[in-house]
Amino acid sequence: MPIPSFTIDGVLPPYVGSKGPGGAFEDLSPYEVSALEVVSTLGTTQNRRDILRRWLNHRSELRAAGIGQGFQWLDGSFLEQKEPNDLDTVSFIYRPATALQLADWNAFIGGNLALFDRGQLKQKFRLDALFIDLNGHAETIVEVARYYMGLFSHRRGDDLWKGMLKVRLENAADDTDASAILGPAPAVEGAVAP
Repeated sequence: MPIPSFTIDGVLPPYVGSKGPGGAFEDLSPYEVSALEVVSTLGTTQNRRDILRRWLNHRSELRAAGIGQGFQWLDGSFLEQKEPNDLDTVSFIYRPATALQLADWNAFIGGNLALFDRGQLKQKFRLDALFIDLNGHAETIVEVARYYMGLFSHRRGDDLWKGMLKVRLENAADDTDASAILGPAPAVEGAVAP
């Protein structure tokens, strides 16, 4: 399904289709889309394209570190009809095969803080990123997902119900195609070429 159009309120709709929220799964937020669709539909300004380049770079670095399975919810003001400062993500990830045990997983995160620390992610990738460990305890996964769904499915300030997007992590070729559409980052004025 393509990304739905913004509503008259400037947000993605929380559901589409004639049957309302009780319709088909694909008619309910978060809508599963490709990275290519995200870039093609939402990369409408230089600022948005910069955020999307950094998001794709973060996804690439996650894969390079061994996290290649799972999906991300995209949300926040980036999915509103306004100029955003960042992109909010909730990444539902499976641990790498080398970090299935909790002690190994904790060591993996500690060794890759640049990929998980919210402060570093905001500065380097312009992401407000949260993570859910899909190898964790089932009830904890449900509770944390419920919390984030409630938090991000409503617009801050007026609590308007709004939609989110879901993008799989497994398809690196999709990310490559999306990056090609964005092209290289523009040169910074005054920067010296290497």
